[in-house]
Amino acid sequence: MKVLYFNHGGPDLYDLVRGSCVPGIEIVTLETGSVEERLAKISDCDAVIVGGLRLDRRYIEAGKRLRLVHHQGVGYHDTVDTDALRERQIALAIAPGGTSVGVAEHTLMMMLAVGKRLTFVDAELRQGRWHANDLRAESHQLSAATVGIVGLGRIGKELARLLTVFGTTTLYHDILEMPAAIERQLKVARVRFDELLARSDIVTLHVPLTDLTRHMIDAAAFRRMKQGAFLINCARGPVVSEPALVDALRSGHLGGAGLDTFEVEPPPSPSPLAGFRNVVMTPHHAPGTVEAMRLKMTDIFANIDRFRRGEPLADRIELG
Repeated sequence: MKVLYFNHGGPDLYDLVRGSCVPGIEIVTLETGSVEERLAKISDCDAVIVGGLRLDRRYIEAGKRLRLVHHQGVGYHDTVDTDALRERQIALAIAPGGTSVGVAEHTLMMMLAVGKRLTFVDAELRQGRWHANDLRAESHQLSAATVGIVGLGRIGKELARLLTVFGTTTLYHDILEMPAAIERQLKVARVRFDELLARSDIVTLHVPLTDLTRHMIDAAAFRRMKQGAFLINCARGPVVSEPALVDALRSGHLGGAGLDTFEVEPPPSPSPLAGFRNVVMTPHHAPGTVEAMRLKMTDIFANIDRFRRGEPLADRIELG
């Protein structure tokens, strides 16, 4: 079975991917990552592993032998043209393993880094500028803060578990109410969205990008947040209106932001967000660890092998 790895990377990444492959599967990788190369190489592949770059209709139509699309994570909503897959009855599966821990840890790091202005003081110190006392009036600790988690799925639950160590008051908003036993275990309380915004010192987003969540954090949402609160987005960029985010930072109403995702990726340079010392930015890197990749690739190739042998897929997304 011939499988295209749709992300463009270097030799180290490709070695990591190939290290989890199983007999009977041939991995096809990219040399330049151009549209033309992707269209050419997908044409005779049976399956494709998709990550950050959108697998749109033109690629799916070019894949004449395509029978399976496997997402390298969980957020397939905005990276796969599901209508095109449905029309050809191409199977779709996700790989939740590894994502939860990596993104939850990254989110926690963002909270701490924004609170201590980490990227600003690091950049300043590398230039020989010493800020031992300058930021004491604007730095914050995580311990005992009120944290609002928007979306208590796999990642949200893992984050809540990590936060128990810090003694936070942890609120959550989700379309589903968690069983009381899980709420007790994670020490979380379900509240309405408006209440979460109003009470939280830190609002962190862990929802997929859908019609309902696009720009759910807009100018009105920022106005409902506490003066000086932080926003963390390790979900999808368009969940937040970036012009509204810039305005909230510029006015001083928002106390800081940690962003792993952006409305346009990569963001334009220079980014209007780059000038704020209370903003920490990373390049959609939250789940990008060696440990997570090994777990993901092991799960993905085991699943592709099941498909090759005619067995049911794990973590299949039913497209109808």
